Amino acid sequence: MFQLFVLLTFVAAFPPSFAVSSDLDAVVVVFRHGDRTPVSPYPNDPYKNRSYWPVDWGMLTNVGKLRHYNLGQYFRQRYVDFLPRLYSEKDIYVRSTDVDRTLMSAQANLAGLYPPVGTDVWKDNLAWQPIPIHSIPENMDAVLAAKKPCPLYDIYLQDLFKSEYFWKVNRLNHDLYAYLSRYSGRTVSTLKSLEYLYNTLFIEASNNFTLPNWTNTVYPKKMQPWAALSFATATFNEKLARLKSGPFFNELITYFKNRTDTPKGAQYYSPKFLMYSAHDTTVANLLNSMGAFEYHCPPYTATIIFELHKPSQGSPYLNIFYKNTSEALPVKLETCDINCDFQSFQKIMAPITISVAEWKSECNSVIAQKIAYFAMFVVLFFMVISIVLFATIAMKNRRRPVQLLYTQLPGEYN
Repeated sequence: MFQLFVLLTFVAAFPPSFAVSSDLDAVVVVFRHGDRTPVSPYPNDPYKNRSYWPVDWGMLTNVGKLRHYNLGQYFRQRYVDFLPRLYSEKDIYVRSTDVDRTLMSAQANLAGLYPPVGTDVWKDNLAWQPIPIHSIPENMDAVLAAKKPCPLYDIYLQDLFKSEYFWKVNRLNHDLYAYLSRYSGRTVSTLKSLEYLYNTLFIEASNNFTLPNWTNTVYPKKMQPWAALSFATATFNEKLARLKSGPFFNELITYFKNRTDTPKGAQYYSPKFLMYSAHDTTVANLLNSMGAFEYHCPPYTATIIFELHKPSQGSPYLNIFYKNTSEALPVKLETCDINCDFQSFQKIMAPITISVAEWKSECNSVIAQKIAYFAMFVVLFFMVISIVLFATIAMKNRRRPVQLLYTQLPGEYN
């Protein structure tokens, strides 16, 4: 009876309103980590003392762990007929940014997705099993963290913020910036710095802390739209999207192409499920790069789901969903609706899709250009110096009186 009650409770918590067809071939999920503490409290923050918080700055809280555990259970229910309950490295590959809260979120998620059953049980009364999570340092990661240095991207972003549109945005927010700077004790002069402060206030309010009186006139109503806009800036145009999200879409498309081109019985058939644990900026960047971002601050565990289908008749097609509430809702691209033909998806994303090798070449092209300009300057400099020096010597020789070098012979008279 108890087991039946648990089952009914689970079904009620995760109603089967979604339908995953039998031709589903591969799934990729990208999600934001769970609830965390503030990364950096502002100078005048009444809750900047570490004693107010259960864990250190920027770390995953117990609420965040539970939220991701529940998301893992959601994946288990959604893909109950697709993803075997027994764990196998041939079924799933997990990658996370190299940040504690994303690594821990992936662990909590996997605990909900893969509670040990059968031969996976390795210790009695322990509903958990170790599953590998892969990561690389953020400053080396151009795909998921997207924080590997790219000089050309930095130039494009600077140009964006110098544009008339963002000049007007900053001018419009001049008084708001000044107000926030005065009362927070930290300089707020950009959308990014405003969003950081907004995020801290959001976390404190979510933890039932009473916010200072000065926030009443600005939080959340006045700050929220600008905080939401800040999430669009990193991929605001095609050039930025190409260098920020392009390597990820190249990896995504390459993975799906491998799934469509390789027979299921092949020895190196890639895993059917890829899991990426990342950040709110990651979710916003990917949605915006697809032209599907409705300005907002992606909440904890916000998830993008890519599902590749291989029907027995017809071409492979793709469905994309965004889950930022209880249910995953379809993401419709501008020229591709539900059951988007995979080839069409590739064409849509082609302008921004870029391999890591191409990304590296484009990012460093500005450095090569600077080196070329510097080398050209050095050559021209020495050419000018040489010309000036030669001309100076020639002028001196022209002005010098001609001296006849003559030696008088013996016996010669003057």
